[in-house]
Amino acid sequence: MEGKIIIEKVIMTIITVLTSGALGFCLSKLKDYTDKKKNDKNNEKAQNEALKMLLQNSLTHTYFVYQKIGVIPDYVYKNWLNSLKSYEDLKGDDYIHNLAEKMKKWEIEKTDIIE
Repeated sequence: MEGKIIIEKVIMTIITVLTSGALGFCLSKLKDYTDKKKNDKNNEKAQNEALKMLLQNSLTHTYFVYQKIGVIPDYVYKNWLNSLKSYEDLKGDDYIHNLAEKMKKWEIEKTDIIE
C-alpha cells in the first residue's frame, strides 16, 4: 500500500513538472510572438516615417526646380500630384499643401507623353 502511495506521488510530481514546463514554454512563445508583433509595428511606423520624409523631400525639390523655370511639364506635374497623394496617405501635412496651392497657378506645359 505504501509503495502505491509513493508511485502516485512520483507520478503526480512528474505530471506537475511536465505541466509547469509546458505552460512555461507556451507562455515564453506567446511573449516572443507579442514582442515580434510589437517590433513589426514599430518597424512599419519607422518605415512609413522614412517614406514620408523622402516624399516630402522629393516634392519640395521638384517644386523649387520648376519654380525657377516657371513652367512644369504635364508628366512631372502628374507625378508630383501622385506623390502628393501618397504623402497625404502617410499623414504628411507640413508645408507641402502650400506648395501645391502655388503650383496650381503655374503654366503646365503640354507634352506628347500624357494624352
